[in-house]
Amino acid sequence: MSKTITVYPDVHERVIENPGIGFTAAPQLMGAPERICDNLGVEHAKYKFSPDSATYNHPDAKVSFIGVRWKDIEPVRHSYRWELIDERLASARALGYSVIIRCSPYALQLDDDIPAWFREAYPERPAFPFWRVDPNTTPYADYWSEFISAFAARYDGHPLLSSVDLAIVGAWGEGGGTEFMDVEAISRIIDAYVDGFKQTPLQALLHDPVSVGLLTDRRARVGFRVDCLGDMGGFHGERWSHMTDFYPQNIQNFRMAEAWKQGPVVFEACWHMNDWYVQGWDIDYIIAESLRWHISSFNNKGTVVPEPWREKVEGWLRQMGYRFELRTFSYSPEVRPGGCLEVSGLWANVGVAPLYNRYPLTIRLVGVSQTYTFTCQEDPRSWLPDEDIWWEEWLSLPDDLAEGIYQLELGIVTGIEEIGNVKLAIEGEKDGYYPLGTIRMGGVQADG
Repeated sequence: MSKTITVYPDVHERVIENPGIGFTAAPQLMGAPERICDNLGVEHAKYKFSPDSATYNHPDAKVSFIGVRWKDIEPVRHSYRWELIDERLASARALGYSVIIRCSPYALQLDDDIPAWFREAYPERPAFPFWRVDPNTTPYADYWSEFISAFAARYDGHPLLSSVDLAIVGAWGEGGGTEFMDVEAISRIIDAYVDGFKQTPLQALLHDPVSVGLLTDRRARVGFRVDCLGDMGGFHGERWSHMTDFYPQNIQNFRMAEAWKQGPVVFEACWHMNDWYVQGWDIDYIIAESLRWHISSFNNKGTVVPEPWREKVEGWLRQMGYRFELRTFSYSPEVRPGGCLEVSGLWANVGVAPLYNRYPLTIRLVGVSQTYTFTCQEDPRSWLPDEDIWWEEWLSLPDDLAEGIYQLELGIVTGIEEIGNVKLAIEGEKDGYYPLGTIRMGGVQADG
């Protein structure tokens, strides 16, 4: 096309909520709570991150965390109560949340045991503090991997799932004692996850070199999670901490420094953010390290963000996960039915991580009486941080397009009405799309 029009969208710096990234939802701080108390029971003055926030003393979210217990989902062997997960997903959808989900094999309390049918066959409980059943002397690996395979067969590619935690063993699936398991047993469980989840992203606990080594040897598309972000000495004082010792060393030692390119990096607070504040830990260091490790989302366990840290958290949110800016956009202003619409643009991902879910880049032509939607070949999942991303396509137009003036709009589409489309860091959003100009179809003159 000999003639094109180029527009330069206005970039903004506001915090935006998008599926799969940011702080996980804090439903207990939503609505109209009479009092806001921290995890220590201390009352805090109410505040909001923005005037229209739905959450007090905590950022709004487009991602939530769901944990379910094996015993509840498989009360009878090979008979699954998937409706328990479906109900949780439906609730999240109604609130506009994407979901990170973890199925836990058991926890520490008696009512958090393995399924009753498993317990009846193997009543012995091991002395190891984080196990409720010995994975080496029982069929634990067979039973758990069978469950995971069935779970994946039902939920892989579910449009609401942002990612799935890869749980091997230990209370809440947090990995306690993985290093004492037989390698073959670990491998069977890993295979169930990796072979079962081909579409939905996975993240594995950064816990031990054996399980993570099996994943890296398989070149699995798996990110990682850690459950003690923020610890600056809560266990051993200045001698050792997760932030200064365990995480930076083992991200390298376990060959996971590039894992963020394959799957999400998901963090959970060690204790609570309020504990960091009370202890006087360095929030700037904690944030900087998490960004250096390419964080996508942070589970603050639904508790308050200390108000003095509000601006620092806002800066954190502006970089957490993906954040797309459209710097320039060019298009053909005059086209014909059956012809091609030429579009091109320069993108930048100014976050620290990619988009991991299959949300297509979409062009929409909105006419007086008709709307036409085109799915682009360009895949936003390939847009890595700190790279200029040049995009150009030629979209084939149907022969039966009516003549007239059309508004040209662009969006990244989730396909879930309650969540809405991915928000870009540019002005002008209208119902999830960004109007970028008008085109003339056929013989009608378009406005300049």
